[in-house]
Amino acid sequence: MSKIAHVEVYPTAVGMKDVFTIGTGFVGDTDAAGHHIFVKITTDDGYIGWGEQRALPSWSYETTESITSTIKYHITPLLLGQNPLHLNGIHNAIYQTLKPAVSNGHPFAKAAVDIALHDLCGQILNVPLHILFGGKQHNTLPLSYALSIDTPEIMALKAKALSPCSCFKVKVEGMPAVDEERIRAIHEAAPNAKLWIDANQSYTPSNALELLKRVQDINEIYCMEQPVASQDWFGMKRVREAASIPIAIDEGCFTYFDLGKIARLECADAVVLKVCKSGGLTECLKSVYVAEANAIELLGSGLTEAGVGFIASIHLFSTMDLVLPAELNAPVFLETMAISGVEINDHVVTVPDGPGLGITPDEDYIKAHPLTIDSAMR
Repeated sequence: MSKIAHVEVYPTAVGMKDVFTIGTGFVGDTDAAGHHIFVKITTDDGYIGWGEQRALPSWSYETTESITSTIKYHITPLLLGQNPLHLNGIHNAIYQTLKPAVSNGHPFAKAAVDIALHDLCGQILNVPLHILFGGKQHNTLPLSYALSIDTPEIMALKAKALSPCSCFKVKVEGMPAVDEERIRAIHEAAPNAKLWIDANQSYTPSNALELLKRVQDINEIYCMEQPVASQDWFGMKRVREAASIPIAIDEGCFTYFDLGKIARLECADAVVLKVCKSGGLTECLKSVYVAEANAIELLGSGLTEAGVGFIASIHLFSTMDLVLPAELNAPVFLETMAISGVEINDHVVTVPDGPGLGITPDEDYIKAHPLTIDSAMR
């Protein structure tokens, strides 16, 4: 019986090939590599599982330092000597040690470990990760990409350059007149593409409704995501009640407990699923059940994780029906996905069928680009 023998944590600098700015601020550019934390779990009989998450404190509170130290000093002791197939017991021990508080506690750290554990289980059982969730419903998944906040002209050019991508998440920054120009320019450049507006909390309810009124003639706009502050559920409700398109919640919903409250408040038509904020694959799937039971639509997304986190989301999203292509940005924003074995053609990903994640992490790249805690703090 396999037992977990080693847990290694690699804070890694993964370069970006384009600028990325959202409503809450700067994400990265060619001079500012992303902070990615990779986890490698090895059993005493030689099985290996990989996990990964990205630290983005401008989006949520966890940092490179906190994710790394949480995994090293608080989660690793709970893993050593355990049978990795006993996921329920391991998850219970982690959640008893790192309490979720009001919403969720240390979800990014938990998610990186959870992905590695699921990869490990797939390796041991010799099945692809999606089988652990009942099996894929889709052999391929189309992608949508975020368009970083910029001038309307540049955002339109980037949309056009990404043809034949059929859906874009349009980042906006809380100014109705300027954001209208951005949306119209993108729509003109890609007239058949679905548009998914994402405010990243940058709007007030009144201004969000003004923007939606300005662009109400554009039928290709499918939804607006997180128009108001994450804690402003009543602001979400106000926008939803007056909007003519679906309103999606993201930063305001980390767990299935959150989603249960949101359903009772009737403040969202759709929920954005992210493995990182949920605390892992299993916890993310729980939100799917709550959503389906309350007629809340499913959108899939991430935080520009590299290939390990990217493909973990692909496996999970392949088991469900999303209303728009999954917004997973690694192929267009990262200089490398730090994996091999992923197949992407015309912005459509083939769901792997190899054991576990079904890809091979580029361990040489990960080890050659260390992100030290001291450098991360500067």
